[in-house]
Amino acid sequence: MPVVMMALLGAMVGVCVRKLTARLSGAEPWRGACEIACATGGALATAATWPAAAALALLMWWCVSCSGVDLLVRRLPNVLTLGGGLAVVAIGVCAGHGRAAAVGAALLTGVMLTAHLLSPRSLGAGDVKLAIGLGGAAGVAGAQALTITLLLPPLLTAVAGVLVLLWRRIERPSSGGRPFTSTVLPHGPSMCVATVLAVLSAG
Repeated sequence: MPVVMMALLGAMVGVCVRKLTARLSGAEPWRGACEIACATGGALATAATWPAAAALALLMWWCVSCSGVDLLVRRLPNVLTLGGGLAVVAIGVCAGHGRAAAVGAALLTGVMLTAHLLSPRSLGAGDVKLAIGLGGAAGVAGAQALTITLLLPPLLTAVAGVLVLLWRRIERPSSGGRPFTSTVLPHGPSMCVATVLAVLSAG
């Protein structure tokens, strides 16, 4: 399917994703953000052959919705995490990759659950549930993709945190401003970005 057609389809899906994100979060996403992200995802999905391209597009559109809600309200609804996770594993089973999807989901979820139990404040339960679908997708893509999905998110979150802190320091008035405080960023978007990059790199 041509890149332009998938990009247009992605933009239309983005409208639905924006409405779903607003409904689940109770807040309005940045205008055009969901549409642009989903259009980009649709275009990137054409790097794969059909029907893998369709599965890849669905993965990225799901990640856009999860990331949008997490960025807006710092939480991940079960309808997205558990529903999406079950859908990813089910698609893997239908495509003949059920074992890889299950192993990937179990491995990533196990690691995230351990991290959550050790430090609940730094990693939420929603991130653990999100790992089901992301791990399943990475597992189907292969061992290298699963490794990237495991190791890259903490780095992405750390880099994003530094950038946000630097931006706030620049914006703070030179005098009379409020004391500089740290920012807690959601981890879900980094997990989603890492997984998409991992799956795309697996080709």
